[in-house]
Amino acid sequence: MSAFLGHIHYWLYRKIQLLVERENLILEKTTKVVDDLAEELHSISVDTYGEPINPSIPLENIIDHGNIHGWLSNQINIASVREAAFIKDLLDTNSGDEAVNVVTAILDAFAVQGQACGVVAQDNLEEHTAPAIYNALQNFYVNGMPCDGGDQVVSESPDEFTWVGDHRLQAGYWRTAGVDSKFMALAYQTWFEAFVKAVDPNFELVTTEENGTRLYTIKKKYSTKYKKGRVCKQSKKTGAKVKAGTTVTVWISKGAKPKKQTTN
Repeated sequence: MSAFLGHIHYWLYRKIQLLVERENLILEKTTKVVDDLAEELHSISVDTYGEPINPSIPLENIIDHGNIHGWLSNQINIASVREAAFIKDLLDTNSGDEAVNVVTAILDAFAVQGQACGVVAQDNLEEHTAPAIYNALQNFYVNGMPCDGGDQVVSESPDEFTWVGDHRLQAGYWRTAGVDSKFMALAYQTWFEAFVKAVDPNFELVTTEENGTRLYTIKKKYSTKYKKGRVCKQSKKTGAKVKAGTTVTVWISKGAKPKKQTTN
């Protein structure tokens, strides 16, 4: 990276700010469930891993100008581990109905922020394609430093974009914190789903597994207009017919055989 502040540094700093804001959102939502315990657990994470940056402070007023790359990398590490440790403690110290409510609150925090970021991303979405949505997503969540190489892309087309969902650039932080990696993967999946739905409701995020490898796919939903009197595939047994102009949403890839159809 450059020795001078440039666009990429502000881009990274904004994503760190969002990470800190999500941590605060988790605190806010879990406090409604377990009251002061959430604040106590968060204080432990802060004492252990360091204070969160103040998201309102401009980058030029807070960064170490003599070590720009190192400062940004360290802030990603601190914020990522602190959030994961906070989540671990929330999961470990609650049981029964409270545990269920805590899980719901954490996932809700991820979903709320993912949706909010997706709404913001709409304004700058260059084209409504799966790769464009994936690229927009990269502007809002911390996925390592630019030199870390990013995700492993499996396939891409205008209607589908698939990458390996191993979270290799987050997994190290999760191991340091000792948090359940499966839960964190679910939390990030929740964030991705909310983001994609918000940025363009004609697309969705689908999570699959292939030979033990988790895959994320941003894919387009396809709609077909049925003429009056034509029988829907799913209603052949009952003989129910689809009204004129009804849109049937097909949750599959273009050209594949229908697996699921719903009517409005």
